[in-house]
Amino acid sequence: MQCKDIPDKPILELLAKNPEQWHFFFQDHQYSISQAMPENVPFKLARAKMAQLIKRGLVDGCTCGCRGDFVITEKGKEFLSNEKP
Repeated sequence: MQCKDIPDKPILELLAKNPEQWHFFFQDHQYSISQAMPENVPFKLARAKMAQLIKRGLVDGCTCGCRGDFVITEKGKEFLSNEKP
């Protein structure tokens, strides 16, 4: 599995549900980013995917391996509004 195999839309939709809430890498947390990723995605791959989304300006947060503290950006919201169903 590679980053390209993890779709952007579910991650951005998860972040957009609670835009004021930070989302984390923690697996069993109510605001875990893993909820929006395919099952059994390794941490290293999840971190790389989030780094790509940050680089593209769709998400803000930290991929150093800490909690993450991910939030959707205005560009991310715009991306979702332009997505076809």
